[in-house]
Amino acid sequence: MGIFGSLKGLFTFDYNILADAPALTTEQERGLALGAVYASEGDLPINALTMEADAKTAAKVLRGPWGVVDTESARETYRYLISTGHRGIYQVVRPYLEELGSAKKRGEYVAIQRRGAQELPEVALRHGLAADDVVRHFGGYANTIYEVKRNLPEQYPTSIAAWDAARVVHVSRLFLDAGFIQPDEAWAAIAQAVQLARAEHTSWTEFNGGFVFGRAFWQMGMRGADAEKISRDVSTFQFNAERLLTREDSPWTRLAW
Repeated sequence: MGIFGSLKGLFTFDYNILADAPALTTEQERGLALGAVYASEGDLPINALTMEADAKTAAKVLRGPWGVVDTESARETYRYLISTGHRGIYQVVRPYLEELGSAKKRGEYVAIQRRGAQELPEVALRHGLAADDVVRHFGGYANTIYEVKRNLPEQYPTSIAAWDAARVVHVSRLFLDAGFIQPDEAWAAIAQAVQLARAEHTSWTEFNGGFVFGRAFWQMGMRGADAEKISRDVSTFQFNAERLLTREDSPWTRLAW
């Protein structure tokens, strides 16, 4: 596709509206909107809680990155995302990230890295977190943030609860398609995600900042994190988020926070 074809695609973009989808209450619409950035990026239905995947395909997707194989493991994923999620790790390392951001010289930056690696295992244990996970996320951030930060809408958001809340919606689509969870249970979990997001963020714009940073933070904590790949991913999700924040047909502009 040439440049003019690409530009035409930008202006003719439409959200995926699932025909004959069950009518949603306002609260269900608001809950579904938490995962709208995923829906926009993946061309998923913006008005229905489904990936439009068959049960076998949905189960295969869940078995990989999520380790979900049945109803109980789906519920355990809900418990994790709603109770702690990645925001628990972020809150522990955030003071150290801010120190890294204020470092003026390379030697100072390296010293903060070393001190964080030494201190964070004990800090993690005090918060009931796995020390290895906390140290890995801190080290991954320190090693990749320089190449990623130019694309982030916010450097140190107060919270990344948006990242956990959006994933509640995203996995709910798969749980339902796989037949692991019934709709009532999925909507109940999403209602809890709405409460979580509202407690930690004050607007869709702030929610977006928490989501985009949270997703990048998660990727930075992976073994062998690739800064260039993370940067491209941030750009993709931020592009779709800008649509959600500005288009009149977007759920983020139609629904009050």
